[in-house]
Amino acid sequence: MNDHPFSLAGQTVLVVGASSGIGAATSALANRLGARVILSSRSADALAKVQAELDHPAEADVVAFDYRDVEAVRLALSPFERIDHVVIPAVADENKKRGAFLELDDATMRASFDKFWGQVNVLRAAVPKMPAGGSATLFASIAGLKPTGKDAGLSVMNGVQAAVIQTGRSLAVELAPVRVNVIAPGVVLTNVWNDVERANLADWMERTLPARRAGLPEDLAKAAVSLIANPYVTGAVLTVDGGLHLV
Repeated sequence: MNDHPFSLAGQTVLVVGASSGIGAATSALANRLGARVILSSRSADALAKVQAELDHPAEADVVAFDYRDVEAVRLALSPFERIDHVVIPAVADENKKRGAFLELDDATMRASFDKFWGQVNVLRAAVPKMPAGGSATLFASIAGLKPTGKDAGLSVMNGVQAAVIQTGRSLAVELAPVRVNVIAPGVVLTNVWNDVERANLADWMERTLPARRAGLPEDLAKAAVSLIANPYVTGAVLTVDGGLHLV
């Protein structure tokens, strides 16, 4: 018997947004801990590169789809009979949806909810394949709990994050005994930022956050795996933000 507290041996983990950043880091850690991982994003080529760098690349499947497309999600997941855990850190070009509330056009406002609907689409396709005690880990943002400042241009996106959080908490009750949790990250140094932005953000985090360090994709991967591995956690909203919610 494997008594490692974070062993995922014999389990299948679907990671949506696995081609880079938090998703790639989560896929790598889950695979290292024994899981078979289903790597998904819009780019099959990017996913193949992630697969090649896994500790156990043979224990991974590459499935490319756009999580905003209901039918594409359903078809992509249809071959899999069982999915033990789902992790959905995928973003939907959120930085491109910034803008003052009174100036954003209607199309951009509606597209801001791509992240919400993408996670809904994945859950509706995956949950029927999940066993009791399986888990879904959704991703929102600390901005769903602590709104950003007036000049951030994220008022609508903040509402999206809050929607993900409250939906996740509600689904923990409705979908039980499948477990549902939400991770609320702060700033993380992923490729949504360019090199200059990453350097500036790292400096700001090291000076400002209580943790006195920058947030990395691997930090979020550890949080996601901890939620997957602990069968007594459901309905949680886990802030992984270096203490940003405190300042």
